[in-house]
Amino acid sequence: MLLETQSVILDVAAPVLLMIAIGAFLRRIQLINDGFILISSRFVFQVSMPALFFFGMLGSNLSGLISVNLAVYFIASILLTFLFSWLLAVKLGVAERQRGIFVQIAFRGNCGIFSVALVVNMFGPEGVALGGVMSGLSVLLFNVLAEIILTRYSKGSLRLVPVLKSLLKNALIMSIVLGVVANLAAVTLPTFMVKTGSLVGGLSLPLALICIGGSLATSGFSLHKHVSIAVLCKVALSPIFFTMLGYYLGFGQKELLFLFVFLAAPTAASAYVTAVAKGDDGKSTANAIACSTLISSVVIVLFVPIIRVLIGE
Repeated sequence: MLLETQSVILDVAAPVLLMIAIGAFLRRIQLINDGFILISSRFVFQVSMPALFFFGMLGSNLSGLISVNLAVYFIASILLTFLFSWLLAVKLGVAERQRGIFVQIAFRGNCGIFSVALVVNMFGPEGVALGGVMSGLSVLLFNVLAEIILTRYSKGSLRLVPVLKSLLKNALIMSIVLGVVANLAAVTLPTFMVKTGSLVGGLSLPLALICIGGSLATSGFSLHKHVSIAVLCKVALSPIFFTMLGYYLGFGQKELLFLFVFLAAPTAASAYVTAVAKGDDGKSTANAIACSTLISSVVIVLFVPIIRVLIGE
């Protein structure tokens, strides 16, 4: 068991963490800069990752890819984390102008990059397909819930229609939907297109992880007490609780691994953009993103092997 645990750490988590460390190092020696990180991040979200998900869906056997029970449980976990963190913000006496930030930090995760990188290392092409489905579900929920909570504690008015319209134009969601449709329609693309798409999609994870590392290199790591609690809720309390509950509800090892890795994802970088757009404090959110990325890495490295060993099948 010890050897298996060490193998999981080396084979799954280490490459992801090393890519992040490389990004931080490259930023420190100024081989990459903020402009590179900005442009590369846009390329990943608008071009490379959509290609990864599209061709992942196209080339996968979608029959039984994700159970209804797992999808419903995953959605329920996010909703309950959202509601719990909102209640926690009130109970802790977080200032009203900071409550939206607190809740967003506590429930909105970087599933599309961080979690997908891990499950691809674990499960290969199957990880791309299932990771795409779970990323699509989380993107929908995160954007709608973030709009609700940030609007509640800002001077703006709740505008879900523009949010829903933007989701319909979201490149990640569109690529997943198109990939599923093409798969069901048994579309066959020329070999050169598939190879080209695979090459473009292959850039997603290494480039995204380097950007995460580069961003961490210039981020602050000081957190207010309440923000620290929100980070702890995001990367430890919620994923551990819902994974344990999922075990008692009868989910298998693979399902529990997917749940844990996606629920334990660090606070999403998009949380910063949304917070600033609503006129909230961007500094607290940026620091939380940096800290949660480091803490999430440690939590996942520690608990994924434990899940695999203790819930072996």
